[in-house]
Amino acid sequence: MRSRFWLIAAVLGAAVFAGCEKPDESAPKAATTEAPAAATRPATSEPATQPSPSSLLIDGKPYAFPPARLRVSKADGHVIARLYTNDPKAALGDDYKGNGFDLMMKLDDITEPTEVYTSVWQFKAPSADFVESPYGIFLEGIRYQLQPGDVSAQFLGDVLQVRVHLTGKFLQFDQTDAHQPAKSVYVEGYLLTPVEYKD
Repeated sequence: MRSRFWLIAAVLGAAVFAGCEKPDESAPKAATTEAPAAATRPATSEPATQPSPSSLLIDGKPYAFPPARLRVSKADGHVIARLYTNDPKAALGDDYKGNGFDLMMKLDDITEPTEVYTSVWQFKAPSADFVESPYGIFLEGIRYQLQPGDVSAQFLGDVLQVRVHLTGKFLQFDQTDAHQPAKSVYVEGYLLTPVEYKD
């Protein structure tokens, strides 16, 4: 009788132990902190095809410009960089009131166009007189022409794209009043532009 009692007790104990080891299917599963792979993948988008507009501070006031472009070539043993705006077709009209720039820079500190991203351009005008030239910074169409007075431009980047830090004093001329003397203005800005090479 006593041995039968212990046999029954042993069977019941084994059953209880087995029941404790079995996971409870009705209990909620613990939340995982790892998100699904699809959720962690960043959203993809088409690369931007439109170049970004440019801006310059002129006497502390921001002015918007079309996207900047940089064309580098070599002439007479000198590297020449032309920094200009990609103007819209409307700029050809007499009633155009937008802003633009077209600066021609001789880079004497480098010998090859592909070294442009290591160059620094420095220019100082011999006088404050107006110079008949198609180059400069233009505001309100062609009403105001800003010609370099004491200016520098530093190029940083690589052979495909550079960031031009333009800073210094320009001489501002009012094209509607040839007798008005030049006004000295301070220009500063960072212009991001692809590099074009021309033979």
